[in-house]
Amino acid sequence: MTFFFERTETARDIRIVLKPHSLYIMLGMIVVWLLNDLVLHSAPVAQLLMPVFIVFMVVRFFSLVKVQKEVLVAMKKGQVATQGSKFSFANPFTYIISKSQ
Repeated sequence: MTFFFERTETARDIRIVLKPHSLYIMLGMIVVWLLNDLVLHSAPVAQLLMPVFIVFMVVRFFSLVKVQKEVLVAMKKGQVATQGSKFSFANPFTYIISKSQ
């Protein structure tokens, strides 16, 4: 899913960019849930928001499983470098996996 990450492959390396959008969406859902719980005390909103939040987390988790497996295999070979920040839109967190020749 290109919403959660972007994978590009060249002759020299593989770049996997983890996009920060999903983290901010999850933080926003938590803030809305807390505001609802502490201020509004609305059960219908909580009954709608929590299942949506849980489904979003599950979809994100399973979307990133393949990426994490690829990164772990490359880590064991010592071929991974990282750069960026997972909260930055301008410089997102990036795995750089060098291909062995």
